[in-house]
Amino acid sequence: MNFDKPISREGTYTEKYESRIIKFGTKDVLPLWVADMDLPSSPAIQSALMERVKHPIYGYTGYYDAYFDAIVGWMRKAHGWQIEKEWIAPINAIVTGLNLSVEALTKEGDGIIIQPPIYPPFYYAAKNHGRKLLENELKIVDGRYEIDFEDFEEKAKVAKLFLFCSPHNPTGRVWKKDELEKLARICKENGVHIISDEVHSDLVYEGNCHIPMATIEDAKNITVTLNAPSKTFNIAGIVSAYAIVENSSLRRRFHEIFKRYSLTQPTPISLSATVAAYTGSDNWLDELLVYLRENLEYIKSRLFKMPDIKAMPIESTFLLWLDCKSLNLDDKKLEVFFTKEAKLGLNTGKSFGKGGEGFMRLNFAVPRVVLEQAMDSLEYAYMQKLR
Repeated sequence: MNFDKPISREGTYTEKYESRIIKFGTKDVLPLWVADMDLPSSPAIQSALMERVKHPIYGYTGYYDAYFDAIVGWMRKAHGWQIEKEWIAPINAIVTGLNLSVEALTKEGDGIIIQPPIYPPFYYAAKNHGRKLLENELKIVDGRYEIDFEDFEEKAKVAKLFLFCSPHNPTGRVWKKDELEKLARICKENGVHIISDEVHSDLVYEGNCHIPMATIEDAKNITVTLNAPSKTFNIAGIVSAYAIVENSSLRRRFHEIFKRYSLTQPTPISLSATVAAYTGSDNWLDELLVYLRENLEYIKSRLFKMPDIKAMPIESTFLLWLDCKSLNLDDKKLEVFFTKEAKLGLNTGKSFGKGGEGFMRLNFAVPRVVLEQAMDSLEYAYMQKLR
């Protein structure tokens, strides 16, 4: 697959580009923020969508065997997880799943654990429903993010739900088996349900292995796994996600709330894209992971000349967490530096909550020439600052 060729997204109602003025106050920035790729989806997905669109009728659609079989097959092949069709509860988006989980499994005032710095919708899922937010902030140990288990155990005593991000966004951590086992044990002992967002689970780099939380013995009956082909195969604009729930009682509660909000109707193209992603895109994904890894190495080679901007170790995702604290800028000035001086549109670390101060998040899933442009612009702004 040719990932090197830039593809213009101007005029396609793309959030990453169309929202620049709203987000950054100017169109004169290279947008590296929204977590989708400026890279083409797999040929199998393109072909499946074109074939479906050729049919001139786009009526009501249902979930059928091909859809469930594709998910079951992918989980077995990619993660060694043997699930059953009955465990799958389709939804339209991961964020929808987070919010529905909060409604289905907690009541107003209940405690919900999150692990900041964290993807902002985790905050909203708790706060917008009147739940008590319990922040188990990740800590940096020897340059790597770790879980504060002592703090987690204390918070679990007063929590009802744990919103878990695995792999973690924005830090890129892939959690190890012993870490998952500790979390699962604590949650089980304290009656805390786990909602495990595993949307980045296929984007894991060599030397690391994603383990679904629900495969941990203590977790399987208390865990709802949220996943989607959206990040892996760059089809985030085609709403298609699902929950995997082994526990039949939990699953029944989810189906009930889906029906309450009429969230049981798929779109014709979402089914076509999901099946093509999980059954015909393996080679494309292998090539993508190589390309992303090379992009990452390129960024690191360029940051060598900018020692005050450090790339945190990354084990998964295409989102690089940059430690910019050595620039000695407060969060507002740091944002101005990247936006006005480097002309790059990134996510601010502070938007990810506690522990995000002094960081920026950069999306490196772009053609190499775009990344070269971004690093040239950043290096120029950095050198100017040193003068």
